[in-house]
Amino acid sequence: MNAIRSRGMGLVELLIWVALSLLITTVIGTIYVNSKQITRVNDSVSRLQENGRFVVYLLDRDFRMAGYRGCNTMGGIVSVSAVNVLNSTAYPYKYDTSVAAYHGSSGTWSPGLDSSISGLTPSPLTNTDVITIRTVDSGAIPLTAAMGNASDNLTVAPGSNLAAGDILLVADCGNYAIFNATGFNSGTGVIAHEVGAGTPGNSTKNLGQTFTPDSAAAVYRLVTRTYYIAPSVRRPGTNALWANSVPAYDGQAQPEEMVEGVDKLVLFFGEDLDGDRAANRYVTADAVGTWNNVVSVRAQLLLATVRDNMATSPQPYTFNGTTTTPTDKRVRTALSSVITVRNRVP
Repeated sequence: MNAIRSRGMGLVELLIWVALSLLITTVIGTIYVNSKQITRVNDSVSRLQENGRFVVYLLDRDFRMAGYRGCNTMGGIVSVSAVNVLNSTAYPYKYDTSVAAYHGSSGTWSPGLDSSISGLTPSPLTNTDVITIRTVDSGAIPLTAAMGNASDNLTVAPGSNLAAGDILLVADCGNYAIFNATGFNSGTGVIAHEVGAGTPGNSTKNLGQTFTPDSAAAVYRLVTRTYYIAPSVRRPGTNALWANSVPAYDGQAQPEEMVEGVDKLVLFFGEDLDGDRAANRYVTADAVGTWNNVVSVRAQLLLATVRDNMATSPQPYTFNGTTTTPTDKRVRTALSSVITVRNRVP
């Protein structure tokens, strides 16, 4: 009878197999973790860049249209009749100043913030700038009927996107008036602007001019929008760009968080000192001589990834001439853009 011999795995072979398995598993795990981290970093940086582009879009959209008064502002033409009948001189209704800003430094602002801004929740972060832009919030809605007199109601196409409470601009190529719509009949397109009704209401019905379709008169909604930096509600532990709009035509609660991951905002205003409608100097808000002489702005933004631990160690960054080493491990980048007030340049 022949003996049948069987050969199994020895202890040394088993240990080698276990060691190789652990090595392979470790390598695969390391590759997976690194790949996942790279994906997270790339995704966060892409979002950071997208957020930066959106901030520039928001500022550009409003700033370039600051002080728009219909076709009479094109090419620097001065209105024959410029009327504001709003029954309030509160900060949101100061449409004679289309741009105003506040430079944040050393824990305060210069000039001092208006109480309507400092009282916002959340309130602006110190050492960042704040800017208010008064501009149009809609395209032109042409008049469809002539006013019988300067105190008559206005008429636009039925179904137009207007409502009672809107702050409206009516303008042609030589005149304009700003008033509070106290009523709007969507079926007939009639806009009422009575005295003693609405917020802020009107001091008079007289708009100073009879506007007609023949003079290319149109109606626009006006808004006063303030941009500032404050802690994010969507992403606690980060900062965001906020906007406070009066009136809020989108129906959203104000102020409204617009873009997350915005740490700082510094603005340099191009001021025309010799009347040629070109910037002679760029200064911070506290050094602007006359706001109506501002023709452009250079916006500097510091953006940060909303996710922490994107880097292996705190990453120093340089912003507005100062180098800082943060305590977190977010990736940051600085962005700069120059925006021109379209209605103040040739």
